[in-house]
Amino acid sequence: MKVQSFGERIVLFILNVVIFGRLERNLDDRDMFFLPHSVKEQAKILWRDGSAVGFYTTKRKGSLCGDGTGACYLLPVFDTVFVRRMYRRQGLGMAMLQDFCETFREDEALGVSWPISPAMHQVCRKFLLAHPEERGRLWEVEPPGAWGQRGSIWLKVRLQQSRPPDSHPGDAK
Repeated sequence: MKVQSFGERIVLFILNVVIFGRLERNLDDRDMFFLPHSVKEQAKILWRDGSAVGFYTTKRKGSLCGDGTGACYLLPVFDTVFVRRMYRRQGLGMAMLQDFCETFREDEALGVSWPISPAMHQVCRKFLLAHPEERGRLWEVEPPGAWGQRGSIWLKVRLQQSRPPDSHPGDAK
């Protein structure tokens, strides 16, 4: 699953740039756009029956936040996530999030890159409901992930659950 070889990097590039960037990305939607991944980034490809169906990338704790900065990530970050349309709603996003948490099981805090898309928010919600032991570890983070740049994903889930379905933040009642 972990991208290590040149061939696996090509598969990652095709999933990212060709399949997501050209074939499955709806330009009218507010879908995220992913830049090609650096060789320095850790990535994992999800395979089903011999087909690459998705991937995720992580920013390692201690890795540089960007080329023009000396700031380094203060925690591992679940960065880019993509699952092909025909494989969505099958629990693969949750499987990738669980793999991320297990990969960094020794770390007290784990980040998910800000902003979290509505679809990824649902994945996080389902994951945290199924894995209460992870509720205190997952944070929505902006680089480099200092405490002032983190928001509790579990708190956001709880706040969203307590709002009436038709209300929106800022509505006067």
